[in-house]
Amino acid sequence: MKYLAAAFGLLCVALWSAEAAAQDGMLSAKARRWQAEISGDIRVDDNGVGGSDLNVTSTLGLDEKEDFDEFQATMGLPLLGKFNFQYLKGDYTGSKVLSSDITYAGTTYNANTEIHTNLDIKSYTLLWQLGVSTPGVIGANVGAGGIAGVKYFQIEAAVDDDFGNHEDVNIRAPVPVVGAYAKVGLAAFLFVEAQVHGLKIPGSLAQGLSGNFYDATIALDAKFSTFYAGIGYRLFHFEVKYENGEDVNANVDLKGIFFEVGMSF
Repeated sequence: MKYLAAAFGLLCVALWSAEAAAQDGMLSAKARRWQAEISGDIRVDDNGVGGSDLNVTSTLGLDEKEDFDEFQATMGLPLLGKFNFQYLKGDYTGSKVLSSDITYAGTTYNANTEIHTNLDIKSYTLLWQLGVSTPGVIGANVGAGGIAGVKYFQIEAAVDDDFGNHEDVNIRAPVPVVGAYAKVGLAAFLFVEAQVHGLKIPGSLAQGLSGNFYDATIALDAKFSTFYAGIGYRLFHFEVKYENGEDVNANVDLKGIFFEVGMSF
């Protein structure tokens, strides 16, 4: 029994080591262009003045897909798993003639006024990924495991009109995240990877940000030597409240396809 337990332990160590050096290599870098469509509602209260429930497309005019750019760098270490850094940046702009009065961050914008909206989103993510892989053991290269880390958001939402009214709201907060991933090799050069991380956020851990957040992706990549390219789909879901002088309530989804290229060695 002792020998069996020792053998099982050695197998686990070997599989963890293999996962750290699996398909992505010990070092890898990735660039991604995400064509993201936004939907949902936002409300901003300020100085005791209740805000209006604003639909981001029909009221604020953010009805076009926008391109988000992302860079990722990953380092794999035997037994310790993988460490992944991500930087994501994108923005939405739009204009709309109001059909009724709205209140945003304490300021009222009157009906028949054209408003201009800008939503700028940046996020910085650091993830630790630990799992096992079975290259060749069950006839396919399969890997799966857990994810833990932190995501830091910088979000600015500004609304103005042609009469000099202007309000902008800033959200800056770190969010601890946990999740899981799975990767399956369909052929020697073709693989599918799915990943999701997020959390039900208690305000005490996120500097005034509370609610639900998750980031889910699935991608199909073809690898040629040290280079790979692929296509995938991503969903960001925010159902959050942020309290920092202003009360922001947002229930917003960002979703759409992405294209990516990368290299590993």
